[in-house]
Amino acid sequence: MNIEGFEPLNYPGEPKNFPLDPYQEKVFANIYIEIPVGDTLFMLSPALRIIYPGKNQDVEREIIKRETKLYSLKRLILESIIEHTALLEANSYFIAQNDYLLLARIILQPGEGIYRLKFYTHDAMELLTNYEDKIYLGHDFLYLQGKRKFFGLDDFIPYLDSEFAYLKEKEAEFRIKTPLVRDYMVEIGELIGDVLMTWEEKKFDFNIDEAEIETLRRATMNFMDVKHILVELHDEIREFEYKLRSRGEAENHLSRYVTKLRKDVVNILHYINMKLLSRIQRKINFSS
Repeated sequence: MNIEGFEPLNYPGEPKNFPLDPYQEKVFANIYIEIPVGDTLFMLSPALRIIYPGKNQDVEREIIKRETKLYSLKRLILESIIEHTALLEANSYFIAQNDYLLLARIILQPGEGIYRLKFYTHDAMELLTNYEDKIYLGHDFLYLQGKRKFFGLDDFIPYLDSEFAYLKEKEAEFRIKTPLVRDYMVEIGELIGDVLMTWEEKKFDFNIDEAEIETLRRATMNFMDVKHILVELHDEIREFEYKLRSRGEAENHLSRYVTKLRKDVVNILHYINMKLLSRIQRKINFSS
């Protein structure tokens, strides 16, 4: 049976199964996943039981057939966000407040064996009754085939352009044509262009553990250059978000999508600072 959203799970990669700290173990035990089947998102509990939208014998049979692969997929999802994001660390307060619940929505990408994942947390008792109140945490890209380049940043940074295009669609949908919105959208678009251009100029692949000190010094400065423009972008988005919330209903709706864009920029900054620059600078400072 060909069910969209399940077929790629015929070849999930092998988890590395590296040790988890106590916080990561609790999150792993409380991962819910949303899988697209046609136009419907089926939400599966940590035990891989359908909890939304209800019983479906065909989908349940597919889940049973792929149960081992789905457990492997959950482990791969966790390992990916540990390695390529700082999502768990930056959002630990909200995740812990919700008894370590992590909801991973799986979105098929054009490339074979690639998913985009959107992450949320919510009170488990209200997950279905107040689904719209879930807290957006960020996103990631999961490669079941192939290898991520440039520490995964070559997924996150270029995707800012797609996120901005989606924000412009929402601006048009809500029919907001005020000078304030127009001016901020122009400025944010230009800053995203600057981020993408700087990233293309500065990116290069290397192995942090094996690289020479001079390579690490160059990488530090390059990451700093990218980070500084991301900080400018974040501040512009945050200011726009704040001003939208003090205006009309349409602007308030738009602010929700601006918030998601800001969180994704914040997550890139956290990842560069916490997972990349910290490792690089430690090796530079304590290599002798």
